[in-house]
Amino acid sequence: MPACAAMDPEARRRACVEFRVKLSRDTGANLTAATCEELCAATFLGEGDSVTLESNPGRFYVSLGEAIEDQTLALVLPDRRKIAWWCFRQAAEVHGHSGGMLKLVGCLYTGRGVTEDLEQAVVWMEKAANLGEPAAKSFLGSILIHGDASAGVAKDAARGFALVREASAQGYGPALFKVAQWYLKGEGVAKDAVHAVTLLWQLIDQGGTYATMAQAELAACYYTGLGVEADTVQAALWCQRAADGGDEDAIHMMLPMIRTCNFCGTRPARQHCERCRKVRYCNTTCQAAHWNRETEPHKGHCRRAAEASQLEAGGASTSAQ
Repeated sequence: MPACAAMDPEARRRACVEFRVKLSRDTGANLTAATCEELCAATFLGEGDSVTLESNPGRFYVSLGEAIEDQTLALVLPDRRKIAWWCFRQAAEVHGHSGGMLKLVGCLYTGRGVTEDLEQAVVWMEKAANLGEPAAKSFLGSILIHGDASAGVAKDAARGFALVREASAQGYGPALFKVAQWYLKGEGVAKDAVHAVTLLWQLIDQGGTYATMAQAELAACYYTGLGVEADTVQAALWCQRAADGGDEDAIHMMLPMIRTCNFCGTRPARQHCERCRKVRYCNTTCQAAHWNRETEPHKGHCRRAAEASQLEAGGASTSAQ
């Protein structure tokens, strides 16, 4: 296959001609030369000028398929999904690329560009897993744990748990999160909340979507004292971070269980009034605003509340005697 590097327009042109011929032969799709040139340009966007079809054909076809599926490209592509599927098949079948196999799995599982075939999807998933692809291990493992008759997969929980743990050890986010939950619940493994929290911290350090989910899970651990010392302030802090990261459930489901600011009522309380210790605030701004509020300022209640606390303490001391 000729080179298709950005630095060699003529080589790219020849590669695009060959791509058009093969695509037309295999799928009947006829793309214009200009369309193929634009697809090749999108394929190597950010890949670097040294990329060639000869050096990494599997990666080329995966990138090409992704570019074809990219709806933001202003290209008129008949049978867009079918052409993308063909590219992924080239990467998987012809060049043995594990990323192409995963893409092929997605097409076969959803019927995207090809007739849905769950059994074939599992076949390619197995091949990708055997090549060490963590996403394939995680996906296949999850299926094996319960089995899936529609995909022709018999239940093999032991292997399923092992595969997901392997993907977790490779740092794959979805698998890490799943294994952390297993250790929290004792599902398929010996219950170990401390280890689960360690995995959650690992996810948080990685960043991304699963880091946000780990923040919400960590908030629950702090709230219940599971794997860490119970700390409602830390629970509120991590819940708020998860909510800030886009986890809507964190703010709606958890913060009502955690004490919130007595002034604004919306943010988690992180400090309290040092005098009466009866009210809590999210920050000093809310504390000062509550202290000097025109109606029912806290400074009018603080002294009485403090005295009441002292009386309660005195009563408890007397009863003890």
